[in-house]
Amino acid sequence: MKPKNGHFLVLDVAMETTPALAKSVNPEFGISSSYAWKAIAANGTTFNGDLGTFEAVMCMNDAERFPSTLGPAEKATGKIVLDVPTTTGVVVHKQGFMSAGWEWSYPAK
Repeated sequence: MKPKNGHFLVLDVAMETTPALAKSVNPEFGISSSYAWKAIAANGTTFNGDLGTFEAVMCMNDAERFPSTLGPAEKATGKIVLDVPTTTGVVVHKQGFMSAGWEWSYPAK
């Protein structure tokens, strides 16, 4: 399938949680849900659409996909595919309950 928003961006993710996650308000951590992602074009414009389109989800098989959540003391590797509108920019991941997040420039340098 072709990307709905313009371009597929593949993030190769490795993540490990600590046992302390069990004591947090939310004892599972997820990074693959599209609701916590946003894309900002190189000119500073934030994209208003969904980055987790059906097309993005369907472009890889389940074995390649990063798990939807990790519990305490777990680690995993996998891919997250986002459907972004531009070939350069920044993607940001921030969950609502967290005070900080992560950002990655693309294309990666």
